[in-house]
Amino acid sequence: MATGEHFMATDIEWDPTGRYVATSVTSVHEMENGFHIWSFNGKLLYRIPRDQFYQFLWRPRPPSLLSPEKEDEISKNLKRYSKKYEAEDQDVSLQLSEQDRKKRKTIQEEWENWVARWKAMQEEEKEARWMLRDGEASDEEEEYEAKEVEVEEVIDVRQEIITFDDDQN
Repeated sequence: MATGEHFMATDIEWDPTGRYVATSVTSVHEMENGFHIWSFNGKLLYRIPRDQFYQFLWRPRPPSLLSPEKEDEISKNLKRYSKKYEAEDQDVSLQLSEQDRKKRKTIQEEWENWVARWKAMQEEEKEARWMLRDGEASDEEEEYEAKEVEVEEVIDVRQEIITFDDDQN
């Protein structure tokens, strides 16, 4: 458990679920008005300052649409229900991963087709390139020259006068 401090706090309110607690400083004090929301174990989640803050209230939880008997039945059979829904979630996740796999495969095939078309086009144009280079074969990868170009750009020029005191010993 953590501990925290809210300086000048005037009110402390637990939310209806018991998961969060809010501390607030109302406009009784002229400074530091606002509220903090903390987790159940003391971790500060939100710090909200508000001028002329008068009251902090949690939004009421709506009444359950289930009867108390139905709520009891659900809590007793929660493991069975959770297994059912976890299986459904896993099926959906597998279906999504299958769709992703198909999409990746389609993209890979498109790429391979493009590379094959490019290579075929290169082969078709090989003789024309050879003729343009006066019969010199320069399609080989080793026959290129790499140049490294460095560009220097001055962004800002600033002159400053700095004085030094000689009396500092």
